[in-house]
Amino acid sequence: MVKKYWAIFFFCFFSQLTYGQVKIEKESRVMSNEVPEIAIKWLEDVFDHKKKLKWYFEESANSCSFEAKFIRKGKKYSVEFSETGFIEDIEVFEHWRKLPHSVRDNISDYMEDLFIKSRIEKIQIQYTGSKEDIQYWVQTDLLNQMVVKYEVEFYGQTENSKKLWEGLFDRDGKVLMKREILLSPSNNLFY
Repeated sequence: MVKKYWAIFFFCFFSQLTYGQVKIEKESRVMSNEVPEIAIKWLEDVFDHKKKLKWYFEESANSCSFEAKFIRKGKKYSVEFSETGFIEDIEVFEHWRKLPHSVRDNISDYMEDLFIKSRIEKIQIQYTGSKEDIQYWVQTDLLNQMVVKYEVEFYGQTENSKKLWEGLFDRDGKVLMKREILLSPSNNLFY
Protein backbone atom coordinates (compact mmCIF):
# COMPACT_ATOMS: atom_id res chain seq x y z
CA MET A 1 0.00 0.00 0.00
CA VAL A 2 2.83 2.41 0.89
CA LYS A 3 4.56 1.69 -2.44
CA LYS A 4 1.37 2.69 -4.24
CA TYR A 5 1.32 6.12 -2.54
CA TRP A 6 5.00 6.71 -3.27
CA ALA A 7 4.44 5.83 -6.92
CA ILE A 8 1.54 8.32 -7.12
CA PHE A 9 3.64 10.99 -5.40
CA PHE A 10 6.59 10.55 -7.76
CA PHE A 11 4.34 10.49 -10.81
CA CYS A 12 2.66 13.76 -9.79
CA PHE A 13 5.94 15.41 -8.80
CA PHE A 14 7.90 14.48 -11.91
CA SER A 15 5.00 15.16 -14.27
CA GLN A 16 5.02 18.76 -13.05
CA LEU A 17 8.75 19.00 -13.70
CA THR A 18 8.64 17.53 -17.17
CA TYR A 19 5.46 19.00 -18.59
CA GLY A 20 5.91 22.65 -17.70
CA GLN A 21 5.72 25.21 -15.05
CA VAL A 22 2.75 26.62 -13.23
CA LYS A 23 2.30 30.31 -12.51
CA ILE A 24 0.85 31.08 -9.11
CA GLU A 25 1.00 34.71 -8.06
CA LYS A 26 -0.65 36.77 -5.39
CA GLU A 27 -0.82 40.52 -5.89
CA SER A 28 -1.97 42.91 -3.19
CA ARG A 29 -2.28 46.68 -3.13
CA VAL A 30 0.20 48.55 -0.90
CA MET A 31 0.67 52.17 0.05
CA SER A 32 3.73 54.07 -1.20
CA ASN A 33 5.18 54.25 2.33
CA GLU A 34 5.55 50.42 2.20
CA VAL A 35 7.66 50.59 -0.99
CA PRO A 36 11.47 50.95 -0.83
CA GLU A 37 12.44 54.62 -1.20
CA ILE A 38 14.95 53.78 -3.96
CA ALA A 39 12.12 52.48 -6.18
CA ILE A 40 9.95 55.54 -5.61
CA LYS A 41 12.85 57.90 -6.34
CA TRP A 42 13.86 56.04 -9.53
CA LEU A 43 10.27 56.13 -10.80
CA GLU A 44 9.96 59.86 -10.08
CA ASP A 45 13.31 60.62 -11.77
CA VAL A 46 12.57 58.62 -14.92
CA PHE A 47 8.85 58.93 -15.63
CA ASP A 48 7.06 62.20 -16.20
CA HIS A 49 3.33 62.74 -16.66
CA LYS A 50 2.15 59.47 -15.15
CA LYS A 51 -1.48 59.12 -14.11
CA LYS A 52 -3.29 56.86 -11.64
CA LEU A 53 -0.12 55.50 -10.01
CA LYS A 54 -0.80 52.47 -7.78
CA TRP A 55 1.67 50.24 -5.97
CA TYR A 56 1.36 46.47 -5.54
CA PHE A 57 3.29 43.75 -3.74
CA GLU A 58 3.55 40.56 -5.76
CA GLU A 59 4.38 37.14 -4.31
CA SER A 60 5.11 34.12 -6.45
CA ALA A 61 6.48 30.67 -5.71
CA ASN A 62 10.11 31.80 -5.81
CA SER A 63 10.21 35.59 -5.46
CA CYS A 64 8.61 38.78 -4.19
CA SER A 65 8.56 42.18 -5.86
CA PHE A 66 6.95 45.60 -5.90
CA GLU A 67 5.09 46.80 -8.94
CA ALA A 68 4.09 50.32 -9.92
CA LYS A 69 1.14 50.49 -12.31
CA PHE A 70 0.16 53.68 -14.09
CA ILE A 71 -0.88 55.27 -17.36
CA ARG A 72 1.53 57.35 -19.42
CA LYS A 73 0.90 58.76 -22.89
CA GLY A 74 -2.29 56.70 -23.15
CA LYS A 75 -0.57 53.35 -22.41
CA LYS A 76 -0.72 51.13 -19.34
CA TYR A 77 2.66 50.57 -17.72
CA SER A 78 3.78 48.08 -15.11
CA VAL A 79 7.24 48.70 -13.62
CA GLU A 80 8.62 45.88 -11.49
CA PHE A 81 11.17 46.35 -8.72
CA SER A 82 12.97 43.81 -6.55
CA GLU A 83 12.04 43.53 -2.91
CA THR A 84 14.94 45.87 -2.14
CA GLY A 85 13.81 48.46 -4.72
CA PHE A 86 15.99 47.86 -7.78
CA ILE A 87 14.40 48.00 -11.24
CA GLU A 88 13.77 44.60 -12.86
CA ASP A 89 11.67 45.31 -15.95
CA ILE A 90 8.98 47.42 -17.54
CA GLU A 91 5.91 45.97 -19.20
CA VAL A 92 3.66 47.96 -21.50
CA PHE A 93 0.23 46.70 -22.54
CA GLU A 94 -0.23 46.47 -26.28
CA HIS A 95 -2.95 45.43 -28.73
CA TRP A 96 -2.44 42.38 -30.92
CA ARG A 97 -2.85 44.28 -34.16
CA LYS A 98 -0.07 46.72 -33.20
CA LEU A 99 2.58 44.00 -32.92
CA PRO A 100 4.89 43.48 -35.92
CA HIS A 101 3.41 41.08 -38.50
CA SER A 102 6.27 38.60 -38.16
CA VAL A 103 5.80 38.45 -34.37
CA ARG A 104 2.05 37.89 -34.74
CA ASP A 105 2.65 35.17 -37.35
CA ASN A 106 5.14 33.31 -35.15
CA ILE A 107 2.93 33.49 -32.04
CA SER A 108 -0.13 32.42 -34.05
CA ASP A 109 1.75 29.48 -35.57
CA TYR A 110 2.89 28.36 -32.12
CA MET A 111 -0.64 28.48 -30.70
CA GLU A 112 -2.15 26.71 -33.74
CA ASP A 113 0.37 23.88 -33.38
CA LEU A 114 -0.60 23.26 -29.74
CA PHE A 115 -4.30 24.01 -29.47
CA ILE A 116 -7.56 23.33 -31.26
CA LYS A 117 -8.69 26.83 -30.31
CA SER A 118 -6.97 29.72 -28.61
CA ARG A 119 -7.87 33.24 -27.54
CA ILE A 120 -5.47 35.95 -26.42
CA GLU A 121 -6.43 37.72 -23.21
CA LYS A 122 -3.56 40.13 -22.62
CA ILE A 123 -0.30 41.17 -24.28
CA GLN A 124 2.52 43.04 -22.61
CA ILE A 125 5.78 44.04 -24.22
CA GLN A 126 8.51 43.41 -21.66
CA TYR A 127 11.62 45.60 -21.64
CA THR A 128 14.68 44.62 -19.59
CA GLY A 129 18.19 45.98 -19.32
CA SER A 130 20.40 47.95 -17.00
CA LYS A 131 18.76 50.79 -15.10
CA GLU A 132 20.64 53.24 -17.33
CA ASP A 133 19.43 51.53 -20.53
CA ILE A 134 15.86 51.48 -19.24
CA GLN A 135 16.03 55.16 -18.32
CA TYR A 136 17.48 56.01 -21.74
CA TRP A 137 14.68 54.08 -23.49
CA VAL A 138 11.94 55.79 -21.43
CA GLN A 139 13.33 59.24 -22.20
CA THR A 140 14.22 58.75 -25.90
CA ASP A 141 12.18 55.75 -27.18
CA LEU A 142 15.49 54.28 -28.48
CA LEU A 143 15.96 50.66 -27.47
CA ASN A 144 19.79 50.70 -27.44
CA GLN A 145 20.80 47.61 -25.38
CA MET A 146 17.27 46.73 -24.21
CA VAL A 147 15.97 43.16 -24.40
CA VAL A 148 12.44 43.01 -25.82
CA LYS A 149 10.09 40.11 -25.12
CA TYR A 150 6.35 39.55 -25.38
CA GLU A 151 4.36 38.22 -22.44
CA VAL A 152 1.06 36.81 -23.70
CA GLU A 153 -1.80 35.44 -21.58
CA PHE A 154 -4.13 33.21 -23.55
CA TYR A 155 -6.70 30.47 -23.30
CA GLY A 156 -5.72 27.29 -25.09
CA GLN A 157 -8.18 24.49 -25.76
CA THR A 158 -7.16 20.91 -26.43
CA GLU A 159 -9.43 17.89 -26.89
CA ASN A 160 -9.46 17.38 -23.11
CA SER A 161 -9.29 20.80 -21.50
CA LYS A 162 -9.34 24.56 -21.74
CA LYS A 163 -6.70 26.32 -19.65
CA LEU A 164 -5.27 29.77 -19.15
CA TRP A 165 -1.59 30.00 -20.15
CA GLU A 166 1.22 32.53 -20.08
CA GLY A 167 3.73 32.44 -22.89
CA LEU A 168 6.96 34.38 -23.04
CA PHE A 169 8.17 35.05 -26.58
CA ASP A 170 11.40 36.63 -27.83
CA ARG A 171 11.55 39.76 -30.00
CA ASP A 172 10.81 37.63 -33.09
CA GLY A 173 7.79 35.90 -31.53
CA LYS A 174 9.54 32.57 -30.88
CA VAL A 175 8.46 30.85 -27.68
CA LEU A 176 10.88 30.95 -24.75
CA MET A 177 8.60 29.58 -22.04
CA LYS A 178 5.00 28.50 -21.48
CA ARG A 179 3.31 27.90 -18.14
CA GLU A 180 -0.20 27.33 -16.93
CA ILE A 181 -1.80 30.10 -14.88
CA LEU A 182 -3.66 28.85 -11.84
CA LEU A 183 -6.29 31.32 -10.76
CA SER A 184 -6.87 31.71 -7.04
CA PRO A 185 -10.36 30.95 -5.85
CA SER A 186 -12.57 33.98 -5.42
CA ASN A 187 -14.87 34.72 -2.51
CA ASN A 188 -17.05 36.78 -4.82
CA LEU A 189 -20.16 35.43 -6.45
CA PHE A 190 -20.68 36.31 -10.09
CA TYR A 191 -24.18 36.40 -11.55
